[in-house]
Amino acid sequence: MQRWYNIALINFGVAGVLGCILRAIYIWEIPFLRFKAVLNAHSHVAMLGWAFTAMVVFLLRDETPKGPSRTSIVLLVLGQVAVAGMLLGFPVQSFGTFIVTVSILHMVVSYLLAVRIWKATGAWRANGSRLLARMAVALMCLSTLGIWATGVIVARGGFGTELYYWSVQFYLHFQLNGWFWFGALALWSRWAETHGAHHVLDGFTIRLWLVSVLLTFALAIAWSERHWGVYLINSAGVVLQLWAGWRTGTAITKVQRMLQQKVPLWAWRCVTYALVAMGLKVVMQAAVAIPAVAIMAFTVRNYVVGFVHLNTLGCISMMLFAMALLKGWFVSTAPMARAGLAIFTSGFILQEAVLFLQGTMFWFGLGMIPGYYAIILGVSLLLPAGIFILLAHSWKKREEPATAPLPAQA
Repeated sequence: MQRWYNIALINFGVAGVLGCILRAIYIWEIPFLRFKAVLNAHSHVAMLGWAFTAMVVFLLRDETPKGPSRTSIVLLVLGQVAVAGMLLGFPVQSFGTFIVTVSILHMVVSYLLAVRIWKATGAWRANGSRLLARMAVALMCLSTLGIWATGVIVARGGFGTELYYWSVQFYLHFQLNGWFWFGALALWSRWAETHGAHHVLDGFTIRLWLVSVLLTFALAIAWSERHWGVYLINSAGVVLQLWAGWRTGTAITKVQRMLQQKVPLWAWRCVTYALVAMGLKVVMQAAVAIPAVAIMAFTVRNYVVGFVHLNTLGCISMMLFAMALLKGWFVSTAPMARAGLAIFTSGFILQEAVLFLQGTMFWFGLGMIPGYYAIILGVSLLLPAGIFILLAHSWKKREEPATAPLPAQA
């Protein structure tokens, strides 16, 4: 299992390097590189190579006593082949036949893995981690309807239309806010349940999350359909999301007090950062219910990029780091692990601060931060640097005997 987590980390590091190249394109002319192609490679490798792979590895940990079965490993290999195809294919062909083929391969693999996750989590707590895990895979499968719809729309000459972008947003919304977030909560809940916490997230809180995710898809289409009904639906979803977030934060805080001595300090930090990022995300979605704020959010690209990274780097990646700490794959008392986590976290916070500050300055007509492109590149470099340090630490730990997590330390 740790080997596959390391493969996911490699993908994450590659995605981070591609993100830095995207920043560098604004400073230097880089021959033979097309911005859109690199952006597609960056986003696909980050989502499917990192978050998808790491999430599946953790969710399949109970499939057999040793983790994922041979069949699941074969499926993971095929998924990695598809990710490598996207990494190499986008800069060459963009959305051509090859990319379509490897994308379909990955979706088919994801469906088969969803079935295996459904079975592997059968013994998990019915109204807790199992419900979360099964909602996660159901939302993952639901999200892919957006991709199938996109193919039909493009085939009928609808590329670039509102319906086309709604389909893309459908996929992204239910991937990021559905599959990945529910999966992260399932992993955390399962760990807490196996360590003596009887009530982590109750069924009511989980269903609040589900209804809010369904309703807040309205935000994804509000950029083109600025109708009061769309904002009303999103507002209702945000209220439920705020409620679910409050109940989740309260529940995790109770578990933290109960299991304080069983968890490394950096694991709690990662979970806390994930919850803070989730809270900020929900507050932003609530603010977008105001039409004037919505226009600002949709027209300033820095806000859009910052919001996406708040979700992917803050909510999801921090939870996946926490799981690695709880498994003992990262040891928070080891200098390399602490350095990697600190550098990554610093890069994430600084990047968000620069993006939102620049977006606000644009909105108020104050122009650009002096040296903005160099600054954003500099702080972005901290992300792959932290990832590769964590990878080196995890790879070093891979052959060592597994140890129980150490008590929290400063």
